[in-house]
Amino acid sequence: MSEVRMFSRLWRGKAKLLHPAAEPSRWLPPPRAGRRPGSLPAPRRLAARAVALCLGGVLSAAGGACLARPAAPSSASATTSAATPASYARPISFPARPVRLIVPFPAGGVPDAVARMLAERLAARLGVLVDVDNRPGAGGTTAGDVVAKASSDGHTLLFHQATMLIQPGLEPVPYDVVRDFTPVARVATMPLFLVIDARLPMRTPQQWLTAVKASPASYSYGSGQAGSPSHLYAEYAVHGVPNGVPLVTAKGEGAVVQEMLAGRISACFCSYAAVQGHVRNGNLRLLGVTGTARSPLAPAVPTLQESGLDGYGAGAWFGVIAPAKTPHAIIARLAGELDAVMGEREVRDRLLAAGLTPLRDSPEAFATAIRSESIQWQVILRQAGGPTEP
Repeated sequence: MSEVRMFSRLWRGKAKLLHPAAEPSRWLPPPRAGRRPGSLPAPRRLAARAVALCLGGVLSAAGGACLARPAAPSSASATTSAATPASYARPISFPARPVRLIVPFPAGGVPDAVARMLAERLAARLGVLVDVDNRPGAGGTTAGDVVAKASSDGHTLLFHQATMLIQPGLEPVPYDVVRDFTPVARVATMPLFLVIDARLPMRTPQQWLTAVKASPASYSYGSGQAGSPSHLYAEYAVHGVPNGVPLVTAKGEGAVVQEMLAGRISACFCSYAAVQGHVRNGNLRLLGVTGTARSPLAPAVPTLQESGLDGYGAGAWFGVIAPAKTPHAIIARLAGELDAVMGEREVRDRLLAAGLTPLRDSPEAFATAIRSESIQWQVILRQAGGPTEP
């Protein structure tokens, strides 16, 4: 039976299936005398009809499967966005290989520890290795540039902090924070507290500012890193004070605290982890906290906004960011896994112990924060006159 042999060849990919109406000569034998053109002999008609019925059943089943709703993506893979037409949608396999998490901080320290904790938890959930790649230097610009130029397949991610929104106001950077990245999720915020030497009599931020404006040379403030949120907030707090307020620079937040304990610095914006022990023993005093809500680390301390001081809403956060144009399905998968990680009690306890506030975030909320806080930081930079390198 030539038709059966033809279908056998088609199954093995050795012949091209053509519709009979298009090229009947490729399908049918030459018509014989007395037979209607395009018809088959009786035995062959029966065989062809049987084959057509079988093939029609198979194609009908396959067509029904194609038209049915696509199955939900498995935990090991993501699919294209539902907005993509079904006829053009192609499944995206993610992750297909180990994921690299670029970290713009040196090994050791709180940011690196948080990144490694996330990498460990994500690896368990994604089923692939998540490798932490430390790329310190240039205020995080080096790490940001690597990710901005990476492939948008979700296998190269950036773990950064709010300073990436400040850096473009300090120096030229080789990327645009909004255009060249896709936010995934923030994982924690680091509330900054306005801290003063407890030997001073002030009890509120307003009292401290009034005293500073009355006698600026009698007070000073400290900073451990130029261009950091703590530095900019300190500069912003005293902007407009005649003759300025002395700035004392130190090598890191811990050194700033020691200078305060020695009486050489009267105030700073510091994390809770750096000062909590000294606050408990009465050597330092918390007057207020940055951000839009009180911190669970010290819920009795009001926000600076509650105290009548505006402009301190931008937070110091840590978050995960992907290259621009990373498919929505991959971003959603990563955000979902990070949300699950941040829901683990052990993770939350470790972050709180490090002076961080755990945050369960979405890509949309993160994108909104980046756009609004970028503007806030640029306003603060202009008001503060731009920090200078110590």
